[in-house]
Amino acid sequence: MLTINTERLLRLLDNLAEIGATEEGGVSRPALSEADMQARAWFKEQAVFYGLDYREDSAGNQSVILPSEDANAKTLLVGSHLDTVPNGGRYDGALGVLAAFEALLTIKEARRKLPYHLECISFTDEEGTLVGLLGSSALCGTLTAEDLAAPRGGRERLLEGLKRANLTEEGLLNARRDPATLAAFLELHIEQGTRLEEANIDIGVVTSIVGIRSYWIEYIGQAAHAGTTPMDKRADAFWGAAAFAQQARDMVMEQFYPGVVNIGAVELSPGAFNIVPERARLALEFRHGSEGELNAMWAELQSLARDIAQVYNLNVQITHSGSIPAAP
Repeated sequence: MLTINTERLLRLLDNLAEIGATEEGGVSRPALSEADMQARAWFKEQAVFYGLDYREDSAGNQSVILPSEDANAKTLLVGSHLDTVPNGGRYDGALGVLAAFEALLTIKEARRKLPYHLECISFTDEEGTLVGLLGSSALCGTLTAEDLAAPRGGRERLLEGLKRANLTEEGLLNARRDPATLAAFLELHIEQGTRLEEANIDIGVVTSIVGIRSYWIEYIGQAAHAGTTPMDKRADAFWGAAAFAQQARDMVMEQFYPGVVNIGAVELSPGAFNIVPERARLALEFRHGSEGELNAMWAELQSLARDIAQVYNLNVQITHSGSIPAAP
């Protein structure tokens, strides 16, 4: 059995973590940002340095390939992503890419014959800074023009990123790979919770992938002077938003375990100490492994949002931001 060069892998991980390093000890490499472009260039440099075949498709997915002697063999994709959330963990995504890279190096150095072409792949914009699963959905052929027209990160930001990486929307929409040429996809990923660690288990096998739905919930009230407007006369958008956040948490925990709900951003306006907020905008995301439960969660969350608007004398607007189906 082959054994990877652990010291080399750790060195690669440490070197990559220097790109976009934050004072808090994390890394910030939003997709197609300057920091992400530096990481992408670094990854290409490693492939060239170690004598591996480097390629990049029209969606910006980066690949390092170790070919089989059988030209007609299928390709086994192994990898993850190099982009991160703000102040993300150094191993999130990076471990999957660089462990695959190290595996290819070890097999190459051992001169092993392969039944498949081995391809270490790093997908573009996995985290959702721009669109979310951009490179992988392009590769699968599920990316649509509608996804690009109204991306979750904003149209302007997407276009800026594509220009920076010398990519085009046409290229994204034509990056599909023929599934008949692919054997499988394998990804090693750091545990993002604590269950395996608490159970003292080294590794787990994913048996399903949760579906994700995201919406903007905006409560609209009336701005007023915070010092002279009585509490019972206010249409305070923030109190509605705060009530929704708390009650959504309680509802999901009680009714939809092991589903989860998150409020990832709150925007208030006018945004001053002495003005009752007229608008409160929430970034809502919820996840579950069952499409049926996701539908039920959304029905309950919508109902909750509207009920709270009535209680606090507010209007509410709900805007869909994105959806990823569950893969049981």
